[in-house]
Amino acid sequence: MKKVLLLSYYWPPSGGPGVQRWLKNAVYLREFGWDCVVITPAEPVASSTDESLLAEVPEDLQIIHTKARDPFRAYALLKGKKGKTASTGGIGITHNPGTIQKLMNYIRANFFIPDARKGWNPFLIKAAQEVLKTEAISAIISTGPPHSTHLAALELKKQFGLPWLADFRDPWVNIFYNKHFPRTKRTEVKDQALEDLVLKSADRVLTVSPGLAAEFTDRAKTVDILNNGYDPKDLPEPSKQETEKFSLAYTGNFKPNQNVQALWQALADIAQEDAHFAKDLQLDFVGNIDPGVMESIERLGLAGNLLAHGYQAHHYATQLMVDCSALIFIVPQTKDNHLILTGKLFEYLGSGSPMISIGPPQGNAAALIRETKRGETINYSDRENLRQRIRNLYETWKANNGVVPKLDREASAAYTREGSAKKLAQILDNL
Repeated sequence: MKKVLLLSYYWPPSGGPGVQRWLKNAVYLREFGWDCVVITPAEPVASSTDESLLAEVPEDLQIIHTKARDPFRAYALLKGKKGKTASTGGIGITHNPGTIQKLMNYIRANFFIPDARKGWNPFLIKAAQEVLKTEAISAIISTGPPHSTHLAALELKKQFGLPWLADFRDPWVNIFYNKHFPRTKRTEVKDQALEDLVLKSADRVLTVSPGLAAEFTDRAKTVDILNNGYDPKDLPEPSKQETEKFSLAYTGNFKPNQNVQALWQALADIAQEDAHFAKDLQLDFVGNIDPGVMESIERLGLAGNLLAHGYQAHHYATQLMVDCSALIFIVPQTKDNHLILTGKLFEYLGSGSPMISIGPPQGNAAALIRETKRGETINYSDRENLRQRIRNLYETWKANNGVVPKLDREASAAYTREGSAKKLAQILDNL
C-alpha cells in the first residue's frame, strides 16, 4: 500500500470528534490502498480522554509518539487540574474571568501564535524527518486545530517536496473564541499572514463544510470538502423500547455560543403549564458544559430536570443518542454560522432519533437536516416554534407509551466514515 504521513496532535486516548475523524480515516483508508504513519504527542494536553477509542486503533498501525512542550500543562496545574487535561475549545472563556484568567487569556492570545500547541513543532519535525528519510511516504497530511501543526507540515514540504494536504476541522483566524481574546492588532496581522501562507502553500486543503470551503477558496489552490460522517458500527440499537423519562439529549461540549435562551424558556413554559411534562422531562447532557449554560438552566428552574453525565466514552454517547426521545442540535451562534456543519450532526442523523434543531433555517446544516428528513431548523429566538416542536415530540412519546419512533437511517446512509475515506483516497491518488 501507499503510505501517507499523518500529523495529528489529538489521537487516542484523547477524545472528541477531531480524534474520531482521523482515527476513522486511518482505519478505512486501508480499504482503498493507503496506510497511515501517525505522529502524535505521547502526552498531549486535551480537554477529554476516551480510553475506549484505543480498541479501534489497528494493532499494526505505525504510531510515533513524541515529546511536546505545552503551556497548557502549567496552566492546568495553576488551575488545580491534572497536567494532561485543560479546558479548551472556548468552554468557560466568556464566564466572569478573574485576574489570573484575564492574564492567561492575554498571554495565550498574543504570545502563542497561532496557538499554544506550537511547542510541539520542533519534536514533530524531528520525528517526521526520520520517517521521511527511511520510509516510502507518498504524501503528508496535517490536521488542525491546533493549526500550528500546519506550520510544521509547511517546513517538511519545503525540505522534502512531498504533496501536502492541510485539513481544517475548524476555522483558524475566524474561530469563534478569538473574538473573546484580547488580541492586539499585531497579533491579528501575524496570525492572518500565517493562515494565508498555509492556504497558499498546501497542495490541497480539506475542510468539513461548504462554509469553510467558501472561506478558503480564494486563497488556496484547491479546496475539498471531506465530511466527518458517521460509522454505522458505532450506532447501536436502542437498549430498551420504552423509556420512563422524556429524554432530550445533547452530546459533546456545550459551548457559550450554543446557550439558546429561547430553548430553556420554551422548556420552562411547558413545564409550568403541564405538571406531567415537568415530571417526565429529563435533559441528558454528555460532555463539558459551559458555566453560562448551567446558569441559564438553573435560573429557569430546570436544574432538577438536568442529568449531567460529564465526559464519557464515545460508545456511551452513541448509546444515549439512540436511547433518547429526541436530540438537541444547536449550530453555534457566531459569524457566518449559516455555513457551519458540526461533526456531531452526522452521528445525530445516523442515530435515527428525532431532532430539535436550532440554527439558521437556510444554513448548510438546515439543508442537510431537511435532505435526510430530520425536520426543519428553528431560529435561535423562535420560542413559539420551539415550544410547538417540543410539545409535539412529547405528545408522540406519551401516545406511544414512552417511545418516540425512530426515523429511517437510509436517508443518512450517504454520510458514512467509509465513504469519506474513499473520497480522501481518491484525493491522495490524484495528488
